[in-house]
Amino acid sequence: MKVIDFHVHPAPVKVWKSWVVDYFRQNNPDTFQSFADGLTPAKLMTFFASQGVSSVVVLAEYAPKCTGVMTNEETARYCQGRENLIPFAAISLEDGTPYEEQARYAVEELGMKGFKLLPSYQHFYPNDPSFFPFYEYVQSKGLPIMFHTGSSVFRGSRIKYADPLLLDDVADEFPDLPILLEHGGRPFWYDHASWMLTRHCNVHIGIAGIAIRHLPRLFPNLEKFSDRFIFGSDWPGMYDVKGLVDRVKALPYADETKAAILHGNAERLLGKAKNA
Repeated sequence: MKVIDFHVHPAPVKVWKSWVVDYFRQNNPDTFQSFADGLTPAKLMTFFASQGVSSVVVLAEYAPKCTGVMTNEETARYCQGRENLIPFAAISLEDGTPYEEQARYAVEELGMKGFKLLPSYQHFYPNDPSFFPFYEYVQSKGLPIMFHTGSSVFRGSRIKYADPLLLDDVADEFPDLPILLEHGGRPFWYDHASWMLTRHCNVHIGIAGIAIRHLPRLFPNLEKFSDRFIFGSDWPGMYDVKGLVDRVKALPYADETKAAILHGNAERLLGKAKNA
């Protein structure tokens, strides 16, 4: 079964704050030793091919208050010329450039295929109207926006910004904007994320960082909304990507549902991009 990993951070150690490096060295030593200096694009895809993954979404990150910075330019260069590496941009709150202008440059000059925002790392409410021109532009291009929702153990994060219900305003104001609630509001807002599916047809849930065997319990409406769940590993935080894929395949769902989670829904979102 084809697999797209919608949540990958291939940035080298040099872009992260020292405490992040120490955290991974202590909590995931095997991954740290193997990938601390980052992987070339070719080696990254060799690794993911060994895990049964055909394409990956590569994430930029502007979170100087929390983890570090992997710029849009660096991310675009990393993916350049490789169809199986799909670059997603981020927005800098420190840059001073209007968010819409940052987005326009990322899409029209760098060729980015979507966006990832980290409200709890960047300290902003995603329903702040100052972001609405940015959302309007991204909607006009047919591109998805991923939002980190739920908890984080990382120093400097502020969880109050990560409630999925904060995206209710955004989904309502921009009904054609594909919104992805990454981590599904873990662990105390799963019900909020699940409810968002029932209210908004443009809302999706990314399962990165969720214990896959518990998905039927955490999201009892999953099969009803099987077109809204998307696989991601959050690599290198999770090294055994193949193990995650195998757990999805073992879920008590129809094969069509598992195929949708592993690649079909991702392909549909990525295929919505408009040239105009």
